[in-house]
Amino acid sequence: MATNFDLTTLENLLQRLEKGNNTELNSIVNDLIMTSKKAGEAGFTLDEIANLCTMGFIVSQEPELQSFITYLISRLQDDDGVFN
Repeated sequence: MATNFDLTTLENLLQRLEKGNNTELNSIVNDLIMTSKKAGEAGFTLDEIANLCTMGFIVSQEPELQSFITYLISRLQDDDGVFN
């Protein structure tokens, strides 16, 4: 398995978060790590997880893409709005 784990990036992020003492950001880090762990255990590849996170980031920077994301997510739902 190819990994591009950068311990320096993680360490820099953790140091920045420690200085800021922002509980919302700390919670986001926890959510990202735990959701990625769950996705990996469910069989998602590292590339798939990275792609999903990248997509979320891009939409945060370009909100006009939200309708595209909504469309992609809708493809996973049945007619009753329930995820398949």
